[in-house]
Amino acid sequence: MAMLNRVHLNGLRAVETVARLGSLAAAAAELNVSVSAVSQQVKRLEEALGQSLFERDRRGLKLTRV
Repeated sequence: MAMLNRVHLNGLRAVETVARLGSLAAAAAELNVSVSAVSQQVKRLEEALGQSLFERDRRGLKLTRV
């Protein structure tokens, strides 16, 4: 339960949207926020969990096996 207390709902929403759409820009457009805001939300969630959630490459982002 302690880990869940550190997880922000906006971070979960950002991760789900990026995972579904495959890019920060597409997620930002759908969520009506900046690309930077989505990136920061994903980064905060990754830091809270202590795990990288995405593999990043030139073609976009893909979920890791975490």
